Amino acid sequence: MKTEIYPLDKMVFDGKEIKLGMNKQQVIELLGEPEDIRENYGGESWRHYYFDTELGLDYDENGELEFIEFLAGHDGSLIPYIYGVSAFDTKRDELVSILTEHNNGETDDSEDDSYAFLEIQVGIWQTADDDEFWTTIGIGKKGYYSSDEG
Repeated sequence: MKTEIYPLDKMVFDGKEIKLGMNKQQVIELLGEPEDIRENYGGESWRHYYFDTELGLDYDENGELEFIEFLAGHDGSLIPYIYGVSAFDTKRDELVSILTEHNNGETDDSEDDSYAFLEIQVGIWQTADDDEFWTTIGIGKKGYYSSDEG
């Protein structure tokens, strides 16, 4: 299922808009009850899973959506598009170039298998067994990926 990702804003699929900052109940009204819920950071936040755990939605301590992550790479049925390209079908270097161009600012590339584009709040990661494509992509609300706030 093709899904459009709009950094700092929302994801859109099947006529539904899931916006960063929505409260849990609003999201549940659109997607239904999550398949699984996991507590993060000792109960300060929660992650809801949908689509056979292909989609993870993180909520902050106030119950507001702060992060949307696609977790299945090529194996999944969700196909996230960002800036007109398929995130999981675009070669690693090409996707980094596209995200860097749109980021127009600081990037955290301190780990070999991931990048965080701090201006557009997009993160990408790859598993060790896929050296050609990224296997997860996520978008966060403003400030989700922090760069020391100063």
